[in-house]
Amino acid sequence: MKKIINLLLALVLTANLAACWTEDIPEAGAARHQVTGLTATPGDEEVLLSWSLPEGWNPTDFIVYYTDADSETVTLRTGGEMNCTVGGLVNDTQYTFYVQAVYGKLVSNYVAAVGRPATTRFPVTDLTVDAGDSFVSLAWTKPATTVLSYTLSYYNEDTPDNVEQQTLDKDATSVTLDKLINDKNYYFSLTANYEKGASEPATAKAMPTLAIPYILDRDKAAKNQPITFSFNTEDYPTATDVKWTFPGDVVKEGTVVKYGLGTVGTQTVKLNATIDGNARSWTLEVEIREYVIYSTDWAQDGSNYNGFKGTCPVFSPDGKTVYIITFNKVSALYAFDVVTGNEKWRYLPTSKSGSYNMLTVNPVTGDIYYGTTSAGQFYAITPEGELKWIFSEAGSMKSAAPAVNANGTVVYICDALGKAFAIDAASGQKKWQFSAGDAGRGLLVNGSELLIGTQTDAFFVNIETGEQIAKVTLGCEMSDITGFAVNSDKTLAYFGGRNGYIGAVNIKTHEAIKSLVVEKDNPNLLYEPVVAPNGSVFAGSKNGSVYNVKGDLSAVNWEYVHTGSSLANAFNYSHPCVDSENRFYITSGQTSNTTYIFDASGNVVDSWTYESGDNNQKQMGGNNYLDGVIYSAFIGGSSKNGVFVGKYVGGERASSWSTHGGDICGSCCVK
Repeated sequence: MKKIINLLLALVLTANLAACWTEDIPEAGAARHQVTGLTATPGDEEVLLSWSLPEGWNPTDFIVYYTDADSETVTLRTGGEMNCTVGGLVNDTQYTFYVQAVYGKLVSNYVAAVGRPATTRFPVTDLTVDAGDSFVSLAWTKPATTVLSYTLSYYNEDTPDNVEQQTLDKDATSVTLDKLINDKNYYFSLTANYEKGASEPATAKAMPTLAIPYILDRDKAAKNQPITFSFNTEDYPTATDVKWTFPGDVVKEGTVVKYGLGTVGTQTVKLNATIDGNARSWTLEVEIREYVIYSTDWAQDGSNYNGFKGTCPVFSPDGKTVYIITFNKVSALYAFDVVTGNEKWRYLPTSKSGSYNMLTVNPVTGDIYYGTTSAGQFYAITPEGELKWIFSEAGSMKSAAPAVNANGTVVYICDALGKAFAIDAASGQKKWQFSAGDAGRGLLVNGSELLIGTQTDAFFVNIETGEQIAKVTLGCEMSDITGFAVNSDKTLAYFGGRNGYIGAVNIKTHEAIKSLVVEKDNPNLLYEPVVAPNGSVFAGSKNGSVYNVKGDLSAVNWEYVHTGSSLANAFNYSHPCVDSENRFYITSGQTSNTTYIFDASGNVVDSWTYESGDNNQKQMGGNNYLDGVIYSAFIGGSSKNGVFVGKYVGGERASSWSTHGGDICGSCCVK
């Protein structure tokens, strides 16, 4: 049967490939040994085939055939050689090659091998440029020893059709171009030439000039995010009439201006100045993206989606990195650069677990702390994304956010069983343990004391010894994993309560103050409040309302009812923010998200939805706010991962609000 199949295949090939091979195909007859050890070694647009035969078998020729990129079969003969270089192939395309041994007028069975040619025409790497007065210097790393030469192409921004070219020696790793026009952008393209052609180009841009006339605090930003444009007065001290022209012919005058561009993509800014009586002009470019950060790329456990629940973003001590932790099956920690919006690193624990724990950053060392819903998994991660230590004595950390003392030497946690621990921040060793008897719902370091909030009680504990100083029965029940917020004179610690309450405890006198019920109809849980500079307290409720109350909890100032498609769980685990102008920021969760900005009187200043119409994007956590950017994390759903997004909205962060946000690290420490 195999002989018949081979004969038919050979006949089909003959009928289709007269243009490739006009000789008669030998017929399959008595058994003849097929080739052995067939290998396909990929090259650049070619594959080297080689094979062997057992001793004693002496075929007269070999047939090689394959299907090319146009779906046509190509047939070759080797003249008896047991190797064949098949050229004219398309790189990065997989080919199947068939080889048959020819014995006079008979052929053997075919043997197949797969090969995928790949380019060896590697582009130059590490291309750098340096510019000065009328010159630009380029330098690069040689990509391969097989380079034959280089081709450098370049043009001036004013004459893009006038492309000049130079051929450079194969051993060159730098070149300097002189007699260029100052204050004009030049665009460079450098290709490496090989026997089979040129590589992909490496590109660069530079401006020859006496001195770079401008300084930008960033050349990449989000829509409307201000960029500071500064004129170089040090190198151009006589400059006058400095003007910056932005897209839309918006002109700003002065040596230092701030401006946010509202269109996504590469934007051109013109700089004009008069220097020693001569008008000069320069062109600069900035890259504008829709959001400061936007990502849905999270580690997953099989087909399970991932997102964020019960947590909110926090920042590194220098404010240059924002951190977030996923919740579903894989509780991985992610770090994002707030300038570029790019992910800097991710830490994936070796043990899989969910996480409802809020992140806390050590304000001194920059280490990041978080726990999971599984016992024995409380992590300390370095600012570089490496595991520092694991604390294994705590139970599930579906509980209060960790707290750090002011000098960054001790971390405090309280797990879902009410076990509180003081942990040495350097070694991860336990210093002491305290039993609060119920799940920790909020922690606060205040001088020499640690405040531990449970559902019904508040404990004041000595931070050095773990000994109880006082126990206070709260005026209402505390909501889970909610945390505290502290007023400006650092006397009252507010918390979100169950059954429609907002409560507080006096952290100086160790007394509970009278709680305020804000929801009498359909009461629900309120979560972590924030304290505004004007002293009012703001919090969201699962029943779909947000409330602003007086600092002494004597009355409600105003209420806003969310009007989304579902009010159930509308502000679940919410962590709102406030700015220096008493504007409040909060995001609804169910069934779609709406982010609100309220003014001090409760008017909606702005509102928006991410991924409108996608009911999987809900928030069951909180926001954070820094440098005019609100960072929000969403839970996602079965069809897609949750979104982590930073949107520029303007304004300035309030100097103090919730303890998890009282500093940008979320240290839960009264400073």
